[in-house]
Amino acid sequence: MKFNLYLFLTFIASFCYISETKNILGLFPHPGYSHFKVFYPILKKLAENGHQLTVVTYTKSKNKITNYNEIILIGEDTTHVFDIEMFIPSRSLVSMIYEFFLLSEEGSKSCEIFYKSDAIKQIINKNQTMPFDLVITENFNTDCYLGIPYILNVPVIALSSCVAMPWHYNRFALPDTPSFIPSEFVGFNENMNFYERFVNFIITKSVALLYRTITQRNDNKFIKDYLKIDVDVEDLAKKQSLLLINQHYSLSGSRPVPNRVVEIGGVHIDDNDTAAIPKDVEEFLQNSVKGVIFISWGSMIKMSTLPKSKVKAIVNALEQQSFDVLWKWESDDLPTVNKKFMFTKWAPQKELLCHPKVKIFWSHGGLLGTSESVYCGKPIIVSPLYGDQFLNGKAAENRKMGLMLYHTDMSEENLSEAFRTISQPEYAKNAKYVSEVYRNRQNSPLDTAVWWVEHVLKTKGNNLTYSPAADMSGFVYHSLDVITVLVILGILIITIPILICRKCCSSKTQKQKTKKVKVK
Repeated sequence: MKFNLYLFLTFIASFCYISETKNILGLFPHPGYSHFKVFYPILKKLAENGHQLTVVTYTKSKNKITNYNEIILIGEDTTHVFDIEMFIPSRSLVSMIYEFFLLSEEGSKSCEIFYKSDAIKQIINKNQTMPFDLVITENFNTDCYLGIPYILNVPVIALSSCVAMPWHYNRFALPDTPSFIPSEFVGFNENMNFYERFVNFIITKSVALLYRTITQRNDNKFIKDYLKIDVDVEDLAKKQSLLLINQHYSLSGSRPVPNRVVEIGGVHIDDNDTAAIPKDVEEFLQNSVKGVIFISWGSMIKMSTLPKSKVKAIVNALEQQSFDVLWKWESDDLPTVNKKFMFTKWAPQKELLCHPKVKIFWSHGGLLGTSESVYCGKPIIVSPLYGDQFLNGKAAENRKMGLMLYHTDMSEENLSEAFRTISQPEYAKNAKYVSEVYRNRQNSPLDTAVWWVEHVLKTKGNNLTYSPAADMSGFVYHSLDVITVLVILGILIITIPILICRKCCSSKTQKQKTKKVKVK
C-alpha cells in the first residue's frame, strides 16, 4: 500500500511539474555571436527546467539539449573578423551618427534574411500543433521581429546584451537623464563636464529620433509586406513585459531602473562551465615569477593587423616590464621570439582572467571580456574600437580599476606609462573591490533571469509592471505642461497687481490734473 501510494504521489507530482512547463519561442536573428553568447545560458537553463524551446538563431548549439530545438538561419557570417584599420577611435558627432546608420542598415539586413527564410513558416506550423506561450527576443538595432509575437498573441520578453540603446528608454519607461547617464554611443563616464553632457544630450535625443523615423519605419514595412498586418512596432515594443539587460551597477553605474527592467550583468559567466587551459599555456603561467599580462582583443578583432610600427612599440614597452606576456595573436608571423612572450591563437578567456598568475588584462573593451575582468577582479587596459567598448572602458577607468589607451596613441612612451600605471597596487585593490560587489548578489544572474522569465509565464505577461510613462510624450513626461502653466500663473500673479497699481496710479494722477485745471 505504501509503495502504491508513493507511486501515485510521484505520478501526481510529475504531472504537476509537467503542467507548469511552457512552450517558448526564441527569436534571435541578429548574427552577432557575442550577443547570442549572453542569451544562450538563459535559453539552455529554461530547457533544462522542462520548458520546450524553439530558437531562431545563426548559432548552432555545440551540445544536444533536450527540449531545445533550433531553426538555423543562413546568410550572415557570425565569425567575421575585422582588421583594425577599419576603425577610427573617434567619438565625434559625425562618427556617432554614422555608426547609427551602420547599425540601422545591419538591422534591416537581418530583417530581410529572417523574413525571406522559412523560419516563419516553421513557427506558424509549430504554433498550430503546440501553441507558444511566450516569445523571448533581442532588443538591439531593429524591432521587426515583434510582428511574430503579435500574430501569436503571446507576451514578449526582451533581452539586451549591452546597456540600453537610446531608443529603448521610452518603451520601458526607463528614466533617460543625459546629465549623468552616458549613451552607449558616446562612451563617456558618469561624471561628465559641460561639453560631454552637451554631446551626450544631442546624441541621445537625435539617434532616438532617427531610430523612430528611419529604422522603425522600415520595420513596419517588413511586417506589413511579409505578415500582411498594419501595426506600429513602437506600440508593440511598449507592450513587452520585461527587459533583461546585461548590466550591473557595479560596472555600469547606479541608474534608476523600473520594475520592467532587470539587471543580469554577467549572466554568461558560469563557474560550473569551465574550459581547460591548454597544457603549454598552464606551464607558461606557472613558470612566471612576477605574473602575466593577458592580451586579447576578442574573437572579432585581429590584433595582428596593427601597423608594424605599433607592434614594435608594444613589444619594446612590454620587454621593459617585469611581468610575462600571454598574447592572443592570429598570425603565424610572431612579433618577437623573446622567452617572456607566449603567443596563442585561442585561449579560454574567463579561465585565464581568473587564474592567479594573470595580473593584468589588455582588451578592446567588449562587454563580455570587461565583465569577466570585473568578475575575476583584474585591472584592465582598454583600447576601444567601436560600439559600447568606449563606454565599458570609461566605466572601468571611472572605478579606478582600468585605463583607456587608444590604438592611435600607442607609442612606446605612452605604452610604458600605461603599463606602469596599471601595475600600481591601487588598481588591483579597486579591481578586487568591484569584483566583490559584482559577485555579491542575492541570486546568480542566470537564476535571476530564469526566475523572471518563469514569473512572466505564470502571470501571463504581468501587466502590473507596465508604467503609463511609456505612453507619455516627452512634454508630459517631464511635466513641461505643468511647468508651463505654473510659469504663466507666476507671470500673471506678478503682472496683474502691477497693472492694477499702474491703473490706479494713472487714475489718481488724472484726477489731480483735472482738479488743478478746475482751480485755475
